[in-house]
Amino acid sequence: MFESKARIKTVNFLQHIESRQQKSSNRIVDGYQETEKELIYKFTKEARDLINHKEWALALENLLVNINEIDFVIDKVAIDLAKEALEACGMDYREWTFIENLANEK
Repeated sequence: MFESKARIKTVNFLQHIESRQQKSSNRIVDGYQETEKELIYKFTKEARDLINHKEWALALENLLVNINEIDFVIDKVAIDLAKEALEACGMDYREWTFIENLANEK
């Protein structure tokens, strides 16, 4: 079975964010009244549901916007995976460079 490159790249990014979710904090995020950990779980679940309905570009967009909105710290690997996924989905990374502000080089 042929699998879309865009889907594969989006899933790779999603899986990386899910792995970082395990290290996320229990701080309550302003405006949400939920912890960062709960929100990342919710955002990744929503993204996975969209991917399962062949909406990987929308899943990627939503996930990037959501993690940016709550200032979720990501690493360089996440940035690189996001770039690959955006490119595979036919989107211009220059419109998404704001995610670099979330990077933590630790």
